[in-house]
Amino acid sequence: MANTTLSPELVSLTTALANAFAQSQAVVSARARIGLFYQDAAATELFRRVSEYGAQLQEKSAAGMPPGEKEIAEFDQLRSDVVNNARCKDFLEAREQLEQMLSTVNQYLCLAIDKGHAPTDEEVAQSMTQQVSACSCGGHCKNGECHGNCDGHCHDDHDCHCGDHA
Repeated sequence: MANTTLSPELVSLTTALANAFAQSQAVVSARARIGLFYQDAAATELFRRVSEYGAQLQEKSAAGMPPGEKEIAEFDQLRSDVVNNARCKDFLEAREQLEQMLSTVNQYLCLAIDKGHAPTDEEVAQSMTQQVSACSCGGHCKNGECHGNCDGHCHDDHDCHCGDHA
């Protein structure tokens, strides 16, 4: 058994949920689409190139050297190539689908902890539609309250400022 603070009962329930999740048609389908992407050398190479070039441009920008027009055009073309590549597009959609599913499950669990009981579908839907905006310092606003490393002032219930920055 994994090193965990979960009781045996929660481990059993979590294992059952994990198995149900892994065997659901949506997950099986998304995993298959992701697998097809990794079997396509041209698609994975294209994705690697756009990821690496994007990281290079971010590093350059962080060092105070904004990318030039030629670099931006090259990145935009690579990104367009990825979006127009059926295998890359399918991969990105499958990943997004899995992330949304995990986010929904996490929302159910978080609300259950907050409320002391399983939330209704309506409560989860309402919670997921509320804006939660993260700032670069790791803080965020939710329901008008600052969480994390914010300045303590939520603006329009979704915008916070990091530390002393305005």
